[in-house]
Amino acid sequence: MANNSDLLSEKYASDYNILRWAQGYDFDLDEASAQLRRHLKFRRFYDLDNVHKIEEHDILMRYFPIGLVGETGKENTLLVIECAGRIDFLGILKSVQMSDFLIQRFRLQEKMLAEMNHLEEKTGKQAAVIYILDLEGLKFETSLLSIVTGPYRILWTSVYTNYPEWVSQMLIVNAPSFISLLWKGIAPFIPERTRNKVKICRANSDWKTTLQKYAKAENIPVYWGGKLVDSNGDEMCRDRLNIPFDPIPQELYWTPDKKSPGLNDLNCALIPAGKVKMITFVVSEPEVTYIVMNRFCDRTFGMGIWYSTDTTVIDLEDMDDWFPYFDYPGMPTVDYLRIKTPGDGVYKVKFSNEQSWIRSLNIFYRIHFEKENGDRADFKELQ
Repeated sequence: MANNSDLLSEKYASDYNILRWAQGYDFDLDEASAQLRRHLKFRRFYDLDNVHKIEEHDILMRYFPIGLVGETGKENTLLVIECAGRIDFLGILKSVQMSDFLIQRFRLQEKMLAEMNHLEEKTGKQAAVIYILDLEGLKFETSLLSIVTGPYRILWTSVYTNYPEWVSQMLIVNAPSFISLLWKGIAPFIPERTRNKVKICRANSDWKTTLQKYAKAENIPVYWGGKLVDSNGDEMCRDRLNIPFDPIPQELYWTPDKKSPGLNDLNCALIPAGKVKMITFVVSEPEVTYIVMNRFCDRTFGMGIWYSTDTTVIDLEDMDDWFPYFDYPGMPTVDYLRIKTPGDGVYKVKFSNEQSWIRSLNIFYRIHFEKENGDRADFKELQ
């Protein structure tokens, strides 16, 4: 793990944060170190040490019901509740752009990690989360399975790839009769160590008693079988859990604008199964620059960005994977992302369809570089 010291920030470099990576890869230290390094580059790209400074996304804050309740009072754990059964999944996809969706989730993960680190400093013991996934109200609709096994799966894969061993126990409560179908679609993509921590509790089971094995009653909201109410006397503790009861209004759905135009204003690349699309840029701008990206695809695609100060470099192996390669979900919105770059040099953007054996992929994109004030930076795309 020591060979990652060049990327470890003071904020992240705690013994327990490093230990979680070793545990997550069964103490295969070479693999754990490689995955940690990938995450540290991911942290650097998104500046996750300072992600708390990003304002909460208004739609996600109101319509994506998840929150940190507080300490459980048992086994050095925190209680987190996600009311997934109340999520308007299709509405979220139609109203929230992909980068906002991911960054806000990582914002929550960093909040939980900070609380875990604080608990560890206070007690001298490793901390983790008791995660309640409440499916009350979930209806089986035609789009549900494709959403859960598509964008929602990619979200959870990103979370577990970048935050190993943060869950001590997950209770899926108020599980509907079709839970086995959903679980069959999701389970293969969840690490085995995490799958072993999941308990599925049917709606007619005594799951509230089960929950009290992991958290003291005074630390569980009354609605979930405990004794906790918020400062307003609310039994769902909505001072910390935003719980919607209505779908997202269509007037909040995403529509094209100047920052995120429609598909007709983007470049399109047809990528055959098993292939990639590589785009190379050379930036020669003395001022601070930002890469600005729009991207759209209707199903899962891979993406990464490599960087080098040497503009003659050709092979990715000789470059820094500045934006580490990950899979991303297809969503019905055109994405927008603006990130500060390391500076002058060559950037290679890779879009991938390597995960597909048969189907081609259409990637729509627009990429440019600009100065801090929004003016065009000095760059060119190599053909």
